[in-house]
Amino acid sequence: MLTGFTRKVRRLIGALPPLEPLDPLLEDPVVLAGLQRAYDRFAERVRAMRATAGEFGIAPHSQIKAIGGFQILRELGRGAMGAVYLARHGQEPPVVVKVPFSEFGTAPKWVEIFFREFEALSTVRHDNIVRVYRFGKDPVHNVYYYVAEFVDGVTLKELIESTPELVLSAGDAAAITMAVLRAVRFLRDRNVSHRDLKPGNIMLTQDGIVKLIDFGAAKIAGHSSELSDAGVVMGTFDYMAPEAGKPGATEVQTVGPERDVFAAGIIHYRLLMRRLPTDFGSGNGANLAFARFVDSGRRALRDLTGLDPLTRGLLLQMTEREPHKRLVDFDALECRLLQIIRAEGGGAPAAT
Repeated sequence: MLTGFTRKVRRLIGALPPLEPLDPLLEDPVVLAGLQRAYDRFAERVRAMRATAGEFGIAPHSQIKAIGGFQILRELGRGAMGAVYLARHGQEPPVVVKVPFSEFGTAPKWVEIFFREFEALSTVRHDNIVRVYRFGKDPVHNVYYYVAEFVDGVTLKELIESTPELVLSAGDAAAITMAVLRAVRFLRDRNVSHRDLKPGNIMLTQDGIVKLIDFGAAKIAGHSSELSDAGVVMGTFDYMAPEAGKPGATEVQTVGPERDVFAAGIIHYRLLMRRLPTDFGSGNGANLAFARFVDSGRRALRDLTGLDPLTRGLLLQMTEREPHKRLVDFDALECRLLQIIRAEGGGAPAAT
């Protein structure tokens, strides 16, 4: 018996091929070749960008010489609540040191966000997630900090914004999204939700490996929070799922993958269409917020022109505005992505 959502998808894109067991797909020579080509292309682009970009970051403030015993080499960037530095301890390889902005100081609210990011990452060992080594408080600057793996590469945001002519194929976009979803699945199994997936929080190494970074908005199941009690909405608007802006949404104590899957769907759309879905409410303004969070009749993605049926179907399922209708079965998600890679490589589609 078909659900209403399944009937809607079929009306929009036609019947999709059936889902397949993952193991045979992962061993399919066409799929393996497609993934390798994608990783090789990412590596080539990242190396070219790094070769022309010069030294990382900018010179740090003259008063910031060291944090937590780590010599500060460069400032790599600043986010909504913290600064990130390239640092070194003695002759060891360089690392990243992240600290909250000095104006936040040691205010409990911001310390909680900062500690939550460390807690979400401190025990994680996954190829697609940045590693965190140490957390502490620097007595000289009176700030908390953590030390993380230095990823010698570029963010996905930098990649797509620095090369306007770059058009990712369906298979290349699928390879990136699959890596992101593998990281999300790994976190889900540990009761963690990232809640701020966006191109700026996804890095590609010079070997073409995709890594998820920045867990300042992460939510850990069962952990109450004065941020939630205050109604603070975590995340980045353009990639935020509709339920995130509903009253009481931040008070939910259980952590599921729905918001992260939605954000991954918007990222996938942007990789292929080279723009955000502006008709769903992208940018600023009350009317845009209404379109995203309140207008229950508005689909997240309306313009799917030029995309193949498999990709269209996957995007619609990942960005369904009602979280209980969203496709969050990670085996099914990975199967669809692998089918897209196989189809691009000329592999035979599954029989319908």
